Amino acid sequence: MRGIDVTEAERILCGVLADLFGIPEVGPQDGFVRLGGDSIIAVQVVGAARRAGLRIAVRDVLALPDVAALAAAARPLARSPRPGADDGVGPVRPTPVMHWLDGRGGPADRYYQYLVVRTPAALTEAAAAEVFQAVLDRHDMLRVVREDAGWRTRPAGSVRAAQWLRRVPAEGREPTVEEVDREVRAARDRLSVADGVIVQAVWFDAGPGLPGALALVVNHVVVDGISWRVLTGDLARAWEAVAAGRAPADALEPVATSFRRWSELLAAEAAGARTAAEAPYWSRVVRPGAGIAGHRPLDPARDHEDRAGHLVLRLPAATSGPLLTSVADRLAADANEVLLTGLSLALARWRPGAAEVLVELEGHGREDIGAEADLSRTVGWFTTLFPTRFALDGLAAADAEDGGPTAGEALRRVQRQLREIPRKGIGYGLLRHLDPVAGAELAAAEPAGLGFNYLGRLGGPGGGDWQLLPAHGARLDAPGPGMPMAHALEVNAFVLESADGPVLHADWAWAEGVHDGADVRALAEGWFRMLAALVRHADRTVPAGPVAAPPATALTLDAIDQDELDDLAASLGLL
Repeated sequence: MRGIDVTEAERILCGVLADLFGIPEVGPQDGFVRLGGDSIIAVQVVGAARRAGLRIAVRDVLALPDVAALAAAARPLARSPRPGADDGVGPVRPTPVMHWLDGRGGPADRYYQYLVVRTPAALTEAAAAEVFQAVLDRHDMLRVVREDAGWRTRPAGSVRAAQWLRRVPAEGREPTVEEVDREVRAARDRLSVADGVIVQAVWFDAGPGLPGALALVVNHVVVDGISWRVLTGDLARAWEAVAAGRAPADALEPVATSFRRWSELLAAEAAGARTAAEAPYWSRVVRPGAGIAGHRPLDPARDHEDRAGHLVLRLPAATSGPLLTSVADRLAADANEVLLTGLSLALARWRPGAAEVLVELEGHGREDIGAEADLSRTVGWFTTLFPTRFALDGLAAADAEDGGPTAGEALRRVQRQLREIPRKGIGYGLLRHLDPVAGAELAAAEPAGLGFNYLGRLGGPGGGDWQLLPAHGARLDAPGPGMPMAHALEVNAFVLESADGPVLHADWAWAEGVHDGADVRALAEGWFRMLAALVRHADRTVPAGPVAAPPATALTLDAIDQDELDDLAASLGLL
């Protein structure tokens, strides 16, 4: 085991998983996917394990059958010789997703996200400011400002929490949806990257002895799905310290790698041979012939986010629960693969005769690029955006909706297509936005007609302090007025806990002049029917075997990293 006691590693990892899933106990034979894990939670597992002295890979968290196997794969972690040296203060290079936002046009000040959490009954305004200050001081990107020379993060203490915190009396009750919406919009309008106003906090104070609510409104340029999990966890830990009379800053774990450092690593990676070697792959992906026909092309001058059509559907817990746990485990797939399989089946029926469709996917972006970096506690916008070409031919067969063989074929096909993507798609953004030659070619290609983003599980069970309030929830893609749409059609999916179990939410948006609402509803409802079909397919399926690796002609050693070499070797029976 190379220096780690397996029993101790099992104990650490069981504790990590129990904490992240909010359950009393996890045993060595419990599996991450069976518990409902996804790639976003896997990043948190890796970070928590690192802080406990264990080195594990996201790939192992997702692929290994149980905690015992994951503990056996763990390795001792070499501690950094310079803890705390990276304070993240100074110039920040624009990352690919920041360039992407600039390219969209529109008012970036109002491109925001928000989340509403419950606050403790004992919280006071002074304590709220102290908790908020500790979080602002810990995370450098919350103190970023956009100057004429570019982005720059300011030192801890340079931003005063009291100036960004607003108290709203709630008169002994939880605020209404209308009240929260009004305050969130007002907070959005106070954001300004040029003035360095990146965050606004609105505390709905229900009065002494009553739990309240806190709405955090943050410019999207500094936050993503994993960042929200870090922020809510730090709010809880800072409050525990304040309530106990301790300094909240001492309760917050350090950030190992700053966003500023990550932006430098990305710039170096973009100039490297490994990224350049991916250019032919991405050129093939964006070749013509996989568009989604609409009434007209997307027009950035009139197709704005605030004019889009919207549809929200919820998949009942009776289907969502097994779909994201036992089904994914039984089919040897992760949640993203299962969801995209259902989408491929639905698209095949929605656009009969289409052989392929180009979909832009979002990834969490905290990938291993070969440099030593621990991003599990770094707050920032790490999202990767990359196109993927899904083959639809043969998937419209009638047996698919009954969970027949076509459903299994669709899953195997989607898994192959996703696993062919080099380095989880991070190279596309590096080429598109940081390489002037390859970027010009990729920019000229026809854009994907559909955007898909799975945000994983938001909040935790129990509705405790500093956890998501279901009545108000979160908005993790909320462009303000005047922002051009990125796609003619897109869906953001996420999971919220309910009294009956996890519920998959799907938020569809479309350009009204490009697609009809009835047409989009047909696709949205078809997707949920196909997800239910995958549950039926899993019920009658023996556990899946390994997915075949991509053809050797599609791979070069310069284009793939060690994790992908390990995946290939495993699929060929060499490990």
